[in-house]
Amino acid sequence: MLGRLMMTAVMAATFPVMAHAQCRIAVAGTACVSVPKPSTPTPGPVEVGEILDRGEYSMLMNATYYGLPRVSDGWVYMQIEEEIYRVDWRSHEVLERVTHLASRNW
Repeated sequence: MLGRLMMTAVMAATFPVMAHAQCRIAVAGTACVSVPKPSTPTPGPVEVGEILDRGEYSMLMNATYYGLPRVSDGWVYMQIEEEIYRVDWRSHEVLERVTHLASRNW
């Protein structure tokens, strides 16, 4: 036990202490790199207001599992590539892109 405490004290004295670590894993002699996020959102496969062809895209079932509000008022969720959109069921008009509202299990 005493040996372990002494080893911890030696290691603490050997390694520099970083007062304001910005990295998740801060190691002496390395630098952190942050990837800049785009200031404008990336365009999706379809635009809001676009009319979708019937039968071309999949309707997303069990929206609550993905953390989305329940479907109501004549609109549904459609999966288009890797994005989720709120779509009017009758006209198939894209109402809103809602991928950002989905939970981690999406």
